[in-house]
Amino acid sequence: MTRVLPARRMAAALIAIVLFALTSVISVMASIGIASLNGCPLNEAGTHPCVILGVDIGGLLSLMFVTGWLALATVPAGAVALLIWLAVAIVLFIRSRNEAA
Repeated sequence: MTRVLPARRMAAALIAIVLFALTSVISVMASIGIASLNGCPLNEAGTHPCVILGVDIGGLLSLMFVTGWLALATVPAGAVALLIWLAVAIVLFIRSRNEAA
């Protein structure tokens, strides 16, 4: 039972790191997809109206699109966190092999 807990924690940490690193990229892709499916213009120049089911989501799409700039910070930070995660995973693996022997 003690071996399962670190594995679950490591898996949860890996998922959190990947989501943190890619959230802004996912946001941009989602905004581009929604805008193109509804024929709405989308660019960084400003907010354009985009009415879906009677609700103007142009401002939200614009915000989602501009958050792509956060990828300049989150992707490298996620890469560093992933390297740290990998180092911890290697240390835990080596420890578990040494304890089993």
